[in-house]
Amino acid sequence: MASFPSFASTGTLKLEPDSTKHSTVSLLTRKSPSISYPKSQTSTPSESLNFQESLSVITDGSKIETSCYVPLLQECIERTSFSGAQNFHSHIIKTGTHQDVFVMTFLVNVYAKCGSMENAQKVFNKLPRRNVVAWTTLMTGYVHNDQSDVAISVFQEMLEFGSFPTNYTLGIALNACSAINSVELGKQIHGYSIKYHIDHDTSVGNSLCSLYSKCANLDSAIKAFLKIGEKNVVSWTAVICACGDNSKALKGLRFFTEMLADNVEPNEFTLTSVLSMCCTMLSLSFGVQVHCLSIKLGYEPNLRIRNSIMYLYLRCGRFGEALRLFNGMEDMSLVTMNSIIAGYGEMMELAKDDLSAYCNGTEALNVFSKLNNSGFQPDIYSFSSILTVCSKMFALEQGEQVHAQTLKTGHLSDMIVGTALVNMYNKCGSIERASKAFREMSARTLISWTSMIAAFAQNGQTQQALQLFEDMRLMGVRPNQVTFVGVLSACAHAGMVNEALGYFETMQKDFKIKPVMDHYSCLIDMFVRLGLLNEAFVVIKKMDFPPNEYIWSLLLAGCKRDGNTELGFYVAEKLLELKPKNTETCLLLLNMYKSADRWEDVSKVQELMKEKRLKKLMDWSWISIHDKVYSFKPNERQAYGAEMYDYLDELLDKAKSLVGYQSLESFELLEVEEEEGKTLPSNVQHSEKLAVAFGLLNMPNAAPIRIIKNISMCRGCHNFMKAISSLNAREIIIRDSKRLHKFVNGQCSCGDYGGLL
Repeated sequence: MASFPSFASTGTLKLEPDSTKHSTVSLLTRKSPSISYPKSQTSTPSESLNFQESLSVITDGSKIETSCYVPLLQECIERTSFSGAQNFHSHIIKTGTHQDVFVMTFLVNVYAKCGSMENAQKVFNKLPRRNVVAWTTLMTGYVHNDQSDVAISVFQEMLEFGSFPTNYTLGIALNACSAINSVELGKQIHGYSIKYHIDHDTSVGNSLCSLYSKCANLDSAIKAFLKIGEKNVVSWTAVICACGDNSKALKGLRFFTEMLADNVEPNEFTLTSVLSMCCTMLSLSFGVQVHCLSIKLGYEPNLRIRNSIMYLYLRCGRFGEALRLFNGMEDMSLVTMNSIIAGYGEMMELAKDDLSAYCNGTEALNVFSKLNNSGFQPDIYSFSSILTVCSKMFALEQGEQVHAQTLKTGHLSDMIVGTALVNMYNKCGSIERASKAFREMSARTLISWTSMIAAFAQNGQTQQALQLFEDMRLMGVRPNQVTFVGVLSACAHAGMVNEALGYFETMQKDFKIKPVMDHYSCLIDMFVRLGLLNEAFVVIKKMDFPPNEYIWSLLLAGCKRDGNTELGFYVAEKLLELKPKNTETCLLLLNMYKSADRWEDVSKVQELMKEKRLKKLMDWSWISIHDKVYSFKPNERQAYGAEMYDYLDELLDKAKSLVGYQSLESFELLEVEEEEGKTLPSNVQHSEKLAVAFGLLNMPNAAPIRIIKNISMCRGCHNFMKAISSLNAREIIIRDSKRLHKFVNGQCSCGDYGGLL
């Protein structure tokens, strides 16, 4: 852009246009609530004309007084009627009124408001003379039509022409600078306003505040706000938004309270900005007060505000209030739909059990269906949210339907949608489709690369994960902490000790990434898998921070498996010191102490569970077939008839005779408890066995069986699934509380992590 011309040559600043120019800029931009026609002896038929009648009068060639054009042109603005503006324009030329600067300047405004800057520029170019009102009108049109760079050029031309900007002109110029992020040019205009002592003007101050905010200079934005002599609601809203946009939500809320104390009534933009900051801070109490204020001011029906309030309740976990707002809405926007879909996704995370989570996911799918049937077009946020829901639901079929829709609408090329699609296929156990979706992405972010590396690692495809990591580096993408978690996890699955330690060192030396708990967890997991318990313990001792419950439980599981009682009891003591909050960890401790007849320690663990209100595990699994959910518990033999149990007995017999399953029966089953509080006998089959038998009986022969289990699988069930996947040539995918297990031809994607259970 050309350098900004010197303001010194323009002389003193003139704040008002010449009195001979009919009106100020505000007349051109003010919207009239109704049209009032002046009385005229020569145009009495026009006194009460409506818009269509006026057009017909013009077509008939009737004469209209000059002053009557203004309300008619204003009606064109209200209707965004470009054709109407052209008709009036023709009549204006025909009657010779085009020599009137006021009418023609108003016509510039009309064309701009109708989105035709080409016509606006042509009218402006033919003006018999140009005053500051005309220049400002043209600039305003370009800014409102997203051509702020042209508006700046018009502003420069105006100065070279010798016309003096008003305070309103400077405000528009500053808005243009803000739109194109031209802070240097904005500073020159700021300096000009200071030189002529109008930086205190409301219009100039508001624009300066917005400019500095967009350029991430909050201090200057606040200074500009404080200089304003007469602060209006736009001024307060500008500084509040500036704080929110620059991650100073608390400061923004303080300005809001000052605004109310100054008896300035907020508008819808103020309230939505404040509610957004409440979401950022998760300040439910303040947000509830803003909700009440919006009702008091009559803004509750406002869709933008209702969306903001609903999103606040969703973010703060008040799903009941959010759903009541949603269900009470007569009018909805795409933002409304997206918010409630994302809200159901959050509810899935906080659900008390997997079945409740599945129900919330089903509701999200229903809202997405409603979105498609209501005339809205899903955007990238709709697709990414619903794909995330599908991944949490283990709902591959629904995810495939969403995938097809992204192809149809052209949203698949978006990186956010593409990454969500990769995650969905991975979480649903389809690594092949996840890989295909990744390869088809037109552009990839660090998150995309990291997601695919983690997907390969979770599915036991170590070489693919490491090769993809090297490809990422060749593409110039710098890995982060999470990327290295995926790489180290891949090495752990394959027992690649040297490679894992090499990557661990590279992470620190080449990329200056300090190891966190997840990195150490991968190394310890690797050593425990390989039976190298002492090496795992050495890694723990080298950590820069205390080990957490997960790391100690990993080592304890390895000690129990390998019979290392000395180290096992030491680890158990460390776990007790942490007072574990996970029920499975406590059960691991109980089994450890019971096997050694250390009943005093058993009592300690039981007391700890009472103190933490940890209940014994309720073994429970479910499977979805044709959108219907079937749940299974070990004690419900009558729920699905004798056929399923007979078939399960047949599967067990085949496993024992053909695969040597007998040796697995000696493994101690995890203790589970019925709702009545009775401990189940050890010969009761775990729920995932019932679910897989039901799936084999009721699903097509080639269809993969997908099961969700609320707790970790025991070693016996893990090996049983390996046997069945080999015997029946079926793909069995089970997602338990710890990880995804994909059983194919007698092998599991977890790398036999089940041996640690």
